[in-house]
Amino acid sequence: MKFFLSDRRNIAEGTLAFWFHPEQPVRFLAGQFGDYTLTSPRYTDAKGNIRAFSFASAPERDDIMIATRMRDSAFKRSLAELSIGAPVEFEGPMGSFTLHKDPARPAVFLVGGIGITPVRSIVEQVIRQKTRRQISIFYSNTTCARMAFLDDFEKWRADNPKLNFVPTLTDESPGSWPFETGLLDQQMLSRHVADLHAPVYYVAGPPAMVAAMKEMLDELGVDELQIKSEDFAGY
Repeated sequence: MKFFLSDRRNIAEGTLAFWFHPEQPVRFLAGQFGDYTLTSPRYTDAKGNIRAFSFASAPERDDIMIATRMRDSAFKRSLAELSIGAPVEFEGPMGSFTLHKDPARPAVFLVGGIGITPVRSIVEQVIRQKTRRQISIFYSNTTCARMAFLDDFEKWRADNPKLNFVPTLTDESPGSWPFETGLLDQQMLSRHVADLHAPVYYVAGPPAMVAAMKEMLDELGVDELQIKSEDFAGY
């Protein structure tokens, strides 16, 4: 299926969001992803012209949004210079990083960096559907400038008392920063989640961060069946 680029914006330091208009409606679940092929890339290298990106927008939206950290790779440079209206080939959706069905059971997201994209899709859908579900989002970045979609989550938190948004910074502690600082650990989790064994946990971010979070949950005695994870490796 063809997607056509409709918009492109900087949303954080080193981070771009892209909006695509599909040639026909796409049915997907919030949290899923798809493969994007640049049909006529300006730059090429040995890694090829296909990459997987999570949906960052809710399924009800007409346009599809994705977001990515920008790197000096042929694919990323070609994507950044793609002309408005240019086509890409889409294959999908794929993936099972989707919200559990029982709304009475809390969801806790442990997220690093651009791993926030599928979480944004999930939370936007929950907000739009007015689902009464307890959700906590721990979102770790090195600096405030690199925190994508901060304004979106702040607004959603203000509008939904069941949404607990906990951003944390690991490399700086601005005096005006009203949230957490430091690495996401058991102590931080315990400050914001009353019963650590009740939720289903969703872990998304760089591979090392995902591994560390799964190890932490294992040490806390969380059943592995209560954990979903998705790695976001750089490319």
